[in-house]
Amino acid sequence: SEPNLSLFWYQSKQTRFKVASSQARSYKISSHIRSRRTGSAVLSHHPAVNDPTPLTMRKYDDNYDIDPRDGHSSSLEMTPIMISPSEDNESQLYPDESDMELQRIANKYKYKQKHNDRNSKCIRIAAVVSAMVILFSISIFSMIHVATRGVGWGNKSKAYKNYGNIKEKVPMHDAFQRKRSKYLPAHQATLHQYVHFQTKAEFIAYVPTKNDGNPDKVFGISFRTKPSSDDGVAHILEHSVLNGSANYPSKDPFLQLLKGSLNTFLNAMTYNDRTVYPVASRNAKDFHNLSSVYLDAVFKPRCVTTEGDWVLQQEGWRYEIEDAKTMTMGDGSAAAVDEEELIVQGVVYNEMKGVYSDPLQILSRQTDRYLYPDNTYGFDSGGDPFNSNPSSGGITTLTQEKFVQFYNDHYHPTNSKIFVSGTVEDVINTMDLVDGYLKEYEYEPAIREQSKIQYQSKKLAHHIYHSIPYAANSDEDGQHMLQITWLLNDEKDIKQFTPMMDLALSVLDYMLIGTSSSPLYKRLIDSGLGSNIIGYGLSQGLLQQTFAVGMKNVKKMDIVVLEDLIFHILRDVIIDGFSTEEIEAALNSIEFQLREGHTGSDPAGVNIFLELLTKWNYDFDPESTIDFEKPLKKLKDAIKSRGSKFFTSIIQTYLLDNNHRVHMELSPSSTLDNDISYREKHLLQGLKNSLHADAIEGIKGRANRLHAIQESDDTQEVQNMIPSLQMSDIDRNGVEYDLDVMKNAYGNPSSTVTKTVASGSPGIVYIDVGIDISSVNWTNVSLLPFIVKMMTVSDTKTRTRAELDRLEGLHTGGISISLEFVPQYDKEESDYIAKNNKHARSLLFFRGKCTVEKTEEMLDLIKDMAENSLPVSQENTMQIIEQKISSLESSIVSSGHAYSVKRMHARYDVQSFFNEKWYGISQLQELKEFLIKAENNWQYFQPRIEKILSSFSDLNAAGVIINLTGDNTALAAVEGPVRSFVSSLHESSEQSNLPDFFLIDHPWIEKAIEEMTNTVPIQNEGIPISSQVSYVGAGGMLFQAGEKIGGQTCAPLQFLKKGYLWETVRAKNGAYGVMAGLDKTDGFFYMVSYRDPQVLMTIDTFKNAGKYLYDERVTTKSIKTAIIGCIGELDGSALPPREVGWTSFYRWLSGSSASKR
Repeated sequence: SEPNLSLFWYQSKQTRFKVASSQARSYKISSHIRSRRTGSAVLSHHPAVNDPTPLTMRKYDDNYDIDPRDGHSSSLEMTPIMISPSEDNESQLYPDESDMELQRIANKYKYKQKHNDRNSKCIRIAAVVSAMVILFSISIFSMIHVATRGVGWGNKSKAYKNYGNIKEKVPMHDAFQRKRSKYLPAHQATLHQYVHFQTKAEFIAYVPTKNDGNPDKVFGISFRTKPSSDDGVAHILEHSVLNGSANYPSKDPFLQLLKGSLNTFLNAMTYNDRTVYPVASRNAKDFHNLSSVYLDAVFKPRCVTTEGDWVLQQEGWRYEIEDAKTMTMGDGSAAAVDEEELIVQGVVYNEMKGVYSDPLQILSRQTDRYLYPDNTYGFDSGGDPFNSNPSSGGITTLTQEKFVQFYNDHYHPTNSKIFVSGTVEDVINTMDLVDGYLKEYEYEPAIREQSKIQYQSKKLAHHIYHSIPYAANSDEDGQHMLQITWLLNDEKDIKQFTPMMDLALSVLDYMLIGTSSSPLYKRLIDSGLGSNIIGYGLSQGLLQQTFAVGMKNVKKMDIVVLEDLIFHILRDVIIDGFSTEEIEAALNSIEFQLREGHTGSDPAGVNIFLELLTKWNYDFDPESTIDFEKPLKKLKDAIKSRGSKFFTSIIQTYLLDNNHRVHMELSPSSTLDNDISYREKHLLQGLKNSLHADAIEGIKGRANRLHAIQESDDTQEVQNMIPSLQMSDIDRNGVEYDLDVMKNAYGNPSSTVTKTVASGSPGIVYIDVGIDISSVNWTNVSLLPFIVKMMTVSDTKTRTRAELDRLEGLHTGGISISLEFVPQYDKEESDYIAKNNKHARSLLFFRGKCTVEKTEEMLDLIKDMAENSLPVSQENTMQIIEQKISSLESSIVSSGHAYSVKRMHARYDVQSFFNEKWYGISQLQELKEFLIKAENNWQYFQPRIEKILSSFSDLNAAGVIINLTGDNTALAAVEGPVRSFVSSLHESSEQSNLPDFFLIDHPWIEKAIEEMTNTVPIQNEGIPISSQVSYVGAGGMLFQAGEKIGGQTCAPLQFLKKGYLWETVRAKNGAYGVMAGLDKTDGFFYMVSYRDPQVLMTIDTFKNAGKYLYDERVTTKSIKTAIIGCIGELDGSALPPREVGWTSFYRWLSGSSASKR
């Protein structure tokens, strides 16, 4: 009879709540509150009730000692309560959660008139008694229902229900208590939070409410793994658990999954304080298989058993005795030139030698050591291969005993965070799978307590200054680096560092260094004290946040000047403040990022999981990381109230007045690499000389045992235990995206506009404007990457760079500029045919994104930058070139494998030649020449820049192509602004669309082939870098021009890269990675290793690849596995909207037809 009473349920005698009314709207269920408490809730009235004030319930008892499964605990007394959706779509409470049952608030819910007469009282008593009888009946029925349900997998419950304003069924399972559910409109998904009854493992389900095609299903499990030394145990364990387990005793089930899975993500990651194991697939059976193997790996790994001790030796580190080297003499005899050597091997050991060869990685790790002297972040969770700090140990100090102990202390369900993204059925099935492992454990509160991350107190009275060397090619003075890093918060700041503060810091970070005109960025660059900004700015992924900034390529004498300048700039910012326009632009940029959602190459669910962990790992409310509406509103209110002073006060408090910071200097040393190698060799030689003969034989014996295991094959029985797919499980249809091509668009006979419908980012449109640049003279083609960079920092004829940056932030989600040399293929051919193609399009792309109502403003900015960009000064030209040189040099050291492939491919194919010329080692060489010319011959160099810019100054419709991506509503909404933009373009006199370079040779081709022949001849090459590890590549043409490159080529490629190469180069020889690929457009094949300690052995392995394929014992099953793996790679993951549009557009542009794919 009460229309506003939404639901009835029960009150638990065991759960005590304190109820308080507040005039202020309070957070609900710990939403956005950094609190370790789990029980905070709000009882919100139905809109019809005449009291809008929410009731705040704070649960004081954190124990989970009642059994709230559908309210069957005998200790529950039935009391009706009112629960309803709140007006602002806040957290919902549901009758399945007696942990959140609320006490009836009689004085809060009042009838509008008093019932004083006896008859009314009798009616009310009768109503209450009737309600209690009804509820008791429901309770008995539910108990019977639970006793009889459970069909399907194990004990799972399919009694999911619809409640409140949650748009889909709510997954329920007998082994899990649901704590809360929340619909997130910005994500078009619901977040459900659970706890496992028996172990208290926490479980989150992310259920999208909109089905966009075939999305990725994601499973992940994370453990808090805080290191207490530099032995890298957390990192090595992450590698090791995937080397066999109780139910999947293969020596490498991870590799078996790689070979024959449709996975769209299969990896594991070690952070400073957690280890994460995510998997993803778009295929339901494959998803189950991946989740099963990963769960078995983390809870039943072989590596911590006696028979699995070889895993630590392979993945972590081991001693080996390297045979004496010999040299062939003139008479053909062999002569010894060296004696046996003691060496260290191991996958993680060599991976971290590569990491410690990167100056910026060294800077970051050494900074952490001083910034966090008292907590876990002062140690390197990845492991120190050089034992740089003896008191902290290193990788070679890790023993099997410590390895096993770390596993036992951290890999327990009580210390886990478990995640699934998918449909309701996916969630329930995953719960059942997870419970199958968790039910073998009990709750261990001590494990959870000891794994908690403690705060580092901001206790430094004076900042720390430290200087260390880094390996460089020379000792030139202008190669020093300086970075200042502040620790922003500690335990005393918990109340201040709310979700709103997190957003505020992001906005401030954007205003300080987010654009080329930001005051801290611009004034540092303009100072000329260094070439590039270093430091990652704001970092928010751990318990404590940091801010870092500095410069590289600084002279020694300027280090102190740079330190002073950084603080001088910050003080000036406080005095000058930020303009309203600067704040609005920064706020819009951050808000756009939040609302856009999925943008990366990884599955959306993986990104959600990793984002949740940035708070969830520390027992804060995980929901606050993705539910941004309330903190965003609070931030806007704070800005409205205080304006610029809100941000300048943060600078004063957390930067200028904060002495807990580290000033880290890196000094170049041309001898450091050799010094490290000599020291390592000397120490190992000394150790070998101290060993008895039986100890040396022991090292050889263990190495031989490991090699025997590595070279052995799993038995057929073991292979059959790895779950696999059948061909009948595969969707034979490839993933295709429809593209609508409009020629003569909007009445302009020369224009071309393409459209792709892609949902997922409502109200957002992605626009790509491609400009033909084939008219650029060949002598200036190498300058185009510089021009692209310059256009992102230069003024235009109508606006300053500061105005452009402000308008870009205010009206868009960002505008990027890139070069594309797109090969042209015959659309009529049904197969890929190897050819040295002379047909291509050269385009300069402006790629922007905005909300639909800002389309006109964004297109105006693109047109202004394309047509009106001005050259920069000589000084700024040299700065840009120096920045590009510095970035390329750093990238080559950390990603040498990618540059090896570019370099090799450029010898055979003209399109690949352009890729290397613009983005490879050739570009680095040319940039160094440009720097000399810009400095010594500016009168010659400047006109070249002006000449290139003039070729874009009058956009012609025939030379412009526009690509649009968005949902149907967005595409319809932007038609007017796009039509106006097209109308503003000049019509071609030839009344044609883009130059048809499929019919004619591109004008650069002839010169490109000539230069390719002269500068990158087909020959072997070695390129020295400052690193303790190498990158080894081999490549060449497998197909001659005119040969068909069929789909069957994918299968032997799978055998190579996920069999022979992996097992030899990585597992046996210790390289961190190895890859192989075939370009199906021209027939180029390559193999390349990553962070490799064994150059000569890898070259031999590559030489024997063909022999391996001839000798490999191929079975029907292994071929089927390879084919499934190929299909998985071809289909890939569900792309974010922007990439859906770009992929369909690029396929059309190049002539890659569905029949070819």
